Amino acid sequence: MKKRRKELQGLLTAAVVLCLMTACAGRSDVGETQRSSENEAGQSEALGAEEADTEETQSQDPGTAETEEEDSSDQENSDAEASDAEGSQEKEAASQPKPFVPVEGLSEDYADLEKRCFAYKGQIFTLGESTLQDLIDGGIPFDEDELKNIGNNVNSNYETGRYSVEINDYVWLQFSFLNMTDDSISEAECLLCSVRWYTIYVPQPDYEDSMNEEITDLIAAAQEEVCFSFPFTLTKEQLLENNGNATEIDEYNNVRYYADSEIYMGKSGYSFEFNKTTDQLEAVSISWLP
Repeated sequence: MKKRRKELQGLLTAAVVLCLMTACAGRSDVGETQRSSENEAGQSEALGAEEADTEETQSQDPGTAETEEEDSSDQENSDAEASDAEGSQEKEAASQPKPFVPVEGLSEDYADLEKRCFAYKGQIFTLGESTLQDLIDGGIPFDEDELKNIGNNVNSNYETGRYSVEINDYVWLQFSFLNMTDDSISEAECLLCSVRWYTIYVPQPDYEDSMNEEITDLIAAAQEEVCFSFPFTLTKEQLLENNGNATEIDEYNNVRYYADSEIYMGKSGYSFEFNKTTDQLEAVSISWLP
């Protein structure tokens, strides 16, 4: 009987211990669960706080964002205006005529009777010295049909026919050559005795701006190839300021500088023709007789 009682007490003790262990384990799991939930809740709150801070930062001062946009827009406008101004200055500078610089070797006197010459693409040709062949070799663009005559004979003390050269749509050159020998020679061997430069138009106050601009551009383009001692935009006043020893000034706005020939009867020299409205040079002829 006592043995049976001891067995029952042992079973009860074991049961009590088991119950106690189970209860402790349960409390531990509950604690872990609660701690995990608390951690997750803490992380969610932290994330929520960060998002709230971000939204608050983005929305806290809308005026700042607008000011930054305005500043950026003002800077862009300022840059665009500066670019436009620079472009306008470049365009204005490009539209201004280049300062006239004569080819080195040409006279500073616009009507130098001792040195009658002109230049084509930098090469100087002198009346009384250069021949037709010299001008051909120098690249002056004579008409091919006219060059068929260069082998023709020219009698002593006779001139060739006139050779015309188109520089561009508005500007032309004309030449004549003289046989100064006692024999007949070919035209190619004759000496340059006359050169004439002329333009079909000069700018006028009653022309449209586009027309005047075109005329100015073509005259300037011709000046890049053909050069005399004076600019092709020369005015009557500028000529007389440079050389006031004119032989003749007529009512047709022409100014002449002549010298008598020592061998032939007649005169030779410079004849300037100016537009009656603007006084700008329209044509100039240079002749030579020994």
